[in-house]
Amino acid sequence: MKHEIIGKPDFPVVKIYLEHNESILAESGAMVSMTSGITIETRARGGVFSSLKRMVMSGESFFQNKFTATNGSGEIIFAPDTMGDVHFKKMSSEDIILSRGAYIAGSPDLVIDSKWGGFKSMFGGEGILFLKVSGTGALFFSSFGAIDEIDVRGECIIDNGHIVGFEPTLDFTIEKLGGIKSLFLSGEGFVCRFRGSGKLYMQTRNHSSFAAWADGWRKVESRQ
Repeated sequence: MKHEIIGKPDFPVVKIYLEHNESILAESGAMVSMTSGITIETRARGGVFSSLKRMVMSGESFFQNKFTATNGSGEIIFAPDTMGDVHFKKMSSEDIILSRGAYIAGSPDLVIDSKWGGFKSMFGGEGILFLKVSGTGALFFSSFGAIDEIDVRGECIIDNGHIVGFEPTLDFTIEKLGGIKSLFLSGEGFVCRFRGSGKLYMQTRNHSSFAAWADGWRKVESRQ
């Protein structure tokens, strides 16, 4: 699938070139523009139960849109929800684990499902489920801020709010950073300690930190 990512890393969009009868699936609301020869089909991917589980547990939309070039070739542009990077991964009979809201679009043959992170992830502030993408095809996912691809060999510690995705060859545990005093006074909270060998995708900005900053400014403005 031919594609071009424009505007990296601050405000990117991904332009995808579809050949005749070629299709791509995308999150609801991700489409920016498309040529007239592309048709859209909206459906609950994997059935009602699977779609509901992804929506409630993993932050994805209930419906996904299938775009197909039915009248010759065509072009379509997708954008992420937040200010941040877009990453392309060519999947080849493999799995990747994505954080909530990171998935943008992918080939129809990819299987997308929620993944239980275990009780260890309940205390990390980032939800108890991830999104698991499996199979072969083109995958596009996004971040808040730029994406840094880390090749882990051994251990890597990362703040939970900066995780975009990781390969399932990596195991992880949720830990507090420092002692009780550091947990409540340092401004740092829980971190994720990854162990093993595999790729880890980190985002340079944190949704929760940005939301707290924006809320602080809102309160200041409201007092003036």
